[in-house]
Parts: sequence; C-alpha cells; structure tokens
Amino acid sequence: MPFDLSFEYLLGLAVWLIAGAAGLVALLKFRQRSARRQISAWRLAANLGLSLWMFLAAVTLVELYFAILYDQSDSFNMSNVSKHWFARHVRTNGEGFRDSRPFPKKVPAGMLRICFVGDSFTFGHGVKNVADRFSDRVAQRLDKARPGKFLVSNLGEAGIDVRLVTNLVETCVKHNFQVDYVVYTICLNDIDAYEPGSSDQQERLALHSPRFFLFRDTYFLNMLYFRVEQARLPDVRNYYSDLAESYRSVAWNGMRKKLEELHEFCLERKIDLRIVVFPFLHNLGEHYPFDQAHERIGEFCRQAKIPYLDLKPVLAPHVSEGLTVNPFDAHPNERAHALAAEAIESDLLADLFGGVDSH
Repeated sequence: MPFDLSFEYLLGLAVWLIAGAAGLVALLKFRQRSARRQISAWRLAANLGLSLWMFLAAVTLVELYFAILYDQSDSFNMSNVSKHWFARHVRTNGEGFRDSRPFPKKVPAGMLRICFVGDSFTFGHGVKNVADRFSDRVAQRLDKARPGKFLVSNLGEAGIDVRLVTNLVETCVKHNFQVDYVVYTICLNDIDAYEPGSSDQQERLALHSPRFFLFRDTYFLNMLYFRVEQARLPDVRNYYSDLAESYRSVAWNGMRKKLEELHEFCLERKIDLRIVVFPFLHNLGEHYPFDQAHERIGEFCRQAKIPYLDLKPVLAPHVSEGLTVNPFDAHPNERAHALAAEAIESDLLADLFGGVDSH
C-alpha cells in the first residue's frame, strides 16, 4: 500500500521521520544534561520539548494511517484520501470508461448492446469492485438468463448531468457505436445545469482549496480541512435544500426539454430508452425533500411513454441497513447497488430477462 504513494510524498515523509528521530535524540541528550546540571529551566524546556515531540509523533502515526491504510472515498472527491481511493480502485477500458469490458463499435452478431449511462451513481463512486455495481450485476444475471444475447456496457462518468448524458449518447451513435438500449440512471442533481443560482459543488470547494503545504500535501490534515470547509460554507451546506427547489422552478423546464431531446434522438434511431431514478439516500426518511422531483420525472416518463423505475420505494425500506458508502460519502454502496439491480431486473428489464424484447 505505501508503494502507491507519490515519490514527493514519500521523500517528504522520509525527511520528516529522519528529522523526528534526530530531534528525539537531541531532546533526550538535552534532558540528561539538564538533569546532571540540575538546572530547572532546562529540565522544563526538555520536558516541554519531549511533550511536543510525542504530540507530533502521534499526529504522524495518524497521518501514516490515513496515507497507507485508510481506504475510503468522500462525496466530492476533493480530499487527498479520496483521490488516493480513486487511484487505487478506478481502472478504465480503452475508451476511457470504468468498465471491465471493452466498448467496441460493433457487438457480435446476434447480440444487442445495453448502455447504462449516468453520473457517479452509475460510475460506482465509492464501490471498489465494478462487479458490485448495479449495471454489472444486471449483466451477470442477463448472461445466465440469456447467454450470448446481450452485451452490457457502463458509460457512467462522475459529475455529468442530463446535458452531458445526452451528448454522450449522441456522440456514441454519431461515431458508429452500436447502441440498442440506453438505461439512463438519473441522479437528482442532473438538473444542476439549468439552475441559474447553482454551480457545481466541487467548483465551489476548489475555490477554497488549501495553499499551506501541511493542509495541501498531507492526507489526515487535508481531509480535516475539507470536512471543515464543507461544514462551514453555506452554499455547500445548503446545497440539497436549494436543489429540491430546482424541481419547482424553471430549471425543471430545461431538464425536461433535454430529456425530450434525448428521447426523440433515441426514437429516430430505434434505440430503446429507459430511465431509472435514484433517490438521495442520505435524505431518505419521513421528511424526504425530493418527492416532487420524483413525481415530475415520473410524470414526464409516463407522458412520453418511456419505461422508468423509481428506486425510492425500493430503497427506502432498507435505509436502516446503511445504503451509503460511508458517513462522508453519500453515494450508494454495494448493498444499494444490489437492491437496485434486483429492481431493474424484475421491473425495468423484465421483458429482456423473459426473452421478449423490442428489437
């Protein structure tokens, strides 16, 4: 694990440890000398120096834990520990997607391709093994139910919204990639691009990135820095309450128009579009603030006759089990992905598992 740390970090750590060892030797000698000469001021200084050394040694041990052993992401992926998680666990195929399978332009004869598209929920932010994502679980079950019939591709990209999802699908088709089914997993912040008062959280946090090297180049102190910033900044702290209002504003008109554009594009090319709506898992509860968001997306899909699956009633009964990656990463964990995969199989893609499809 330490070998995946940067050379600069390891070099700085080595210098720090050597300096710490030399400082300890010097302090011990100084204390011995003060004891022999019985100079109380020197003894006090030596003891204070050793106390400071022990405090710094404890902080160093904590730093080593977060640099070497701690292996968790966070929601915004701004901290060094989260970036380290990504470096350890995210691998992409030749086309740049986090998928253990390649993404060829054509699929073998007799097969149809299902493309799961969406943001970090589809990407599997915080999920170490791609086999544990809902798309990959669906692929495994389809392979068993109808071997050789479907090729499932995950085109999830962290941070993209409905505009970029539409652009991604259009780009794939225009570059002659075979696409037969598109399953768009909507995260409720996909509306962000149409909210004039909203900007990306990561951009806002980036404006407050640390410049002091101890907060910028470490793991433990850097993580603490961003946790404090996220709690301190009102625009980040109030993000979800503001986002809920977007579905009651003109922003929804922009998102709906883009969904219509995606639907029309798919219809013209005989691509079967289906939609999954993921709730914000950390908000689920008695006073869930995004009910209207789910209702509006559901109403749009019903009117447009787009098959859709709302995962809120699927996941809400399991909230007590813990469905997020960790207390500081609100993305769905492996359990949430498993529940989503079961619902997608039994509801949204039931016709494909049953052997009847629209192609």
